[in-house]
Amino acid sequence: MFRGIEHSDSWSEITPVTAGWSGDEKYRVRAPEGELLLRITAKDKAANREREFQTLRLWNGTPLNIPRAVRFGPCEGGVYTLLTWVEGQPAEELLPSLSVAQQRRAGEQAGAILRQLHARPAPEGTPDWAERFGAKMRRKVELYRACPYSLPSCDDFERYVLDNAALLNGRPSTFQHGDYHVGNMVLDAQGRLGVVDFDRMDWGDPWEELNRITWCVESSPAFASAMLRAYFGGEVPDAFWPLLALYIASNQLSSIPWAIPFGQEQVDVMVRQCEEVRAWYPGAYGATPPNWYC
Repeated sequence: MFRGIEHSDSWSEITPVTAGWSGDEKYRVRAPEGELLLRITAKDKAANREREFQTLRLWNGTPLNIPRAVRFGPCEGGVYTLLTWVEGQPAEELLPSLSVAQQRRAGEQAGAILRQLHARPAPEGTPDWAERFGAKMRRKVELYRACPYSLPSCDDFERYVLDNAALLNGRPSTFQHGDYHVGNMVLDAQGRLGVVDFDRMDWGDPWEELNRITWCVESSPAFASAMLRAYFGGEVPDAFWPLLALYIASNQLSSIPWAIPFGQEQVDVMVRQCEEVRAWYPGAYGATPPNWYC
């Protein structure tokens, strides 16, 4: 299985990792240089994985608590990626058991890390954000309209998306983690937060990255609020809230069609989340900051 992976014969322990949605084979390995994450990816996705590896290398010299790029290459199962292992327990499981002060400290770390990730501008030639994401939003509206579910909350999201596309004009593009929320964060015994799972990295509006804050709010509104304040270095600017509402509405519209192939249980999760997001706004959707922000 590990034929072709340099130095794999020196590994003393290999443990499968089953979390995640990528479809890669993943293992935690104990190597002479320390604990590593091994990903084995099918050959047809090799180019994407190599781009991700090379991009992740850009942060190898920084103090950010994220995976470091170690090695990449072909192997018997396709291509392999070796990254440093980020130690800790899943943040989404730990946060509810922590004090509010501890939740806020974790959120502050999450916001500070994201701020640093977004400091890297997109490469020259990156497509215009308004055109790119505008087309994506229209596809999501079409997917929602074509699915067998019709929800009052999603109808509100659809109207907001169609009425507010102009908010995308002039937005910058930077590096994006691609799936930034508590499900891709860990906390170690000292309360240090780490961010993992960069396999959906992209380039786009940095504020769009915060559309996954729905999962953070479910675990801890205090964490989510502190993350935003740390990200912005103080109070959240007024211009952010309408865009957050737009990006979350777009995301929620596509969440129902996305969930259908995974069965009714996953559909129910997304329906519940759509209803909870709509309840953040007692009046018109997106007219005010969400009621969890404190």
